[in-house]
Amino acid sequence: MARNGRCRISVLNTSQDFVNGVLNPSHMNDFEHSGMLLMFFIFGIIALLSEKTSFLPLPEGALCFIVSAAFTAEYLLFYFHSTTHKGLEGYYHLILVLLIVLCIISTIAGALMPTSFPADLCSGIAITLQGLWFYQTAFTLYGPMMPDGCRLKGNEISCGSTGHEVYGELLANFSCLFKFWLFLLVLLAHIYMRSKNLVARLL
Repeated sequence: MARNGRCRISVLNTSQDFVNGVLNPSHMNDFEHSGMLLMFFIFGIIALLSEKTSFLPLPEGALCFIVSAAFTAEYLLFYFHSTTHKGLEGYYHLILVLLIVLCIISTIAGALMPTSFPADLCSGIAITLQGLWFYQTAFTLYGPMMPDGCRLKGNEISCGSTGHEVYGELLANFSCLFKFWLFLLVLLAHIYMRSKNLVARLL
């Protein structure tokens, strides 16, 4: 009986993703994230085949167009998200959508101007900020850095008052600006050190 019970539970768990041959609406969020990640997985395979082998030769800038398509898919998935994000969590997702738009614009610019340093710089900054957003969200909304007056209740973030929610939004803005200027400072320091070493070699 116990063995049959375990088998039954296993079958039920694996069949929850589909109901009557249709995707289970309660798992739509998981499918959306899986579709987004699949686009970047496909881009990674194409990039490896193009850069490391001779099976898929691509013209200069083509990879930027492909990754911009992956970012566009990510934008559409987050913009038309089936899960309605409200309050502080919704504000964090709004920041993510804006960062994705910057990634799309910068990667398209890199495809159109493959030798442009400013285009590469902008895409690097945008992608870095998007990556840092995931860490910031994990620590702030689902970790030990939760703003005062806000808490995780079930799968939603609830704040005790509008003031606590505004404080959390200001904290998110400050964090994004701080990460941007820190990244820019590190980049400028790297450029300065390289130029200094270049001048020393010439002398």
